[in-house]
Amino acid sequence: MAIIVAFTVAALAFAAPVAPAPSRAAPTTAPASPGAPAAAKNLSSGPAATTTPGVAAQVQVDWRDRVAIGVAAMQASDPARLARLEALQPDRKVEDAVFFSPGELQDPRVAPVLLRRLLQSRDPVKVRCALVEALPLTGGDWQEGAAALVALDASPKVRKQLVEVMRYAGAPYNVDGLRRGFKDEDSEVNIAAARTAGFARNGEELFPELYSSTFDADWDLRAAAVQALGMLRLPKSRDVLIKALSDDEREVRLQAFLALEQIDPEGIIWLPELESLAKDRKSHRIARKAELMLRKRRAAEKAAKKAGRPITNAARPTSPEPSPPAKPVSGGSAASGAIKLDPSATLP
Repeated sequence: MAIIVAFTVAALAFAAPVAPAPSRAAPTTAPASPGAPAAAKNLSSGPAATTTPGVAAQVQVDWRDRVAIGVAAMQASDPARLARLEALQPDRKVEDAVFFSPGELQDPRVAPVLLRRLLQSRDPVKVRCALVEALPLTGGDWQEGAAALVALDASPKVRKQLVEVMRYAGAPYNVDGLRRGFKDEDSEVNIAAARTAGFARNGEELFPELYSSTFDADWDLRAAAVQALGMLRLPKSRDVLIKALSDDEREVRLQAFLALEQIDPEGIIWLPELESLAKDRKSHRIARKAELMLRKRRAAEKAAKKAGRPITNAARPTSPEPSPPAKPVSGGSAASGAIKLDPSATLP
């Protein structure tokens, strides 16, 4: 009987449908990431249920139904509190944004109430943004619902806030929400998704989206994607970051330079592009940083020469050899050429 009542409440709670947020198609396809899920995978409600022989399969309850059940439970136990939470308004203001004081919100039972308010979409945009910002404070079951709402809320400001709150969500819901943010038609939502991806512990799963974003027409998105790749320290992103060093926008070039330094702080001094970066007239910061790297390279070369370690064609200093190598019998040749970053960085 209790289950019938709960699902009846669910039907009443969601009588007014929410129009899905518009999305855009990704322009560029990235190299396949080893940890990335298949493109056809349904990301609407997390991982699929698995069954074990001899063990009864667990029923996966949709997040909307869980919201309805949570609201129904509060309605039965404390209707006065439910009414108070449904009418609660932000009580703090910082510039143009408004916020809720933690207080009563720090309770897992509050999460379903906030999610239902977001689903109903009756509050003004500023209030809905405050509701999103308050979700992690509850410590309740909010992550899957917030990830799904990225594709449902009609306001790009609310969708951007939902994407940013994915920083506090765990796997797989953080990746689900950020993927929806990358597909959004609003550029600010895309940029928020790229920036937030850099904080994800499982951010490597978003490598295809970040890779594609480095070729976007919006330079702000390119810069955010490049910055996130550096924060994630993914060696396989080295090639696309080197390409970004020649981007028309100086902020993209700077973020690519900083990202390469994060990935290989020792090896960056042997980057062949340093000479051209040191002549960057549009960005004094890039030029100064590149010149500093060149000084470190010259110092390393000088120290290697003094120690008797040969340096050939601007390569990394090598260990001293006791005697000249024997002449190859057939077709052999000595290795030469500029050493770039860590060779393992080129591996997929």
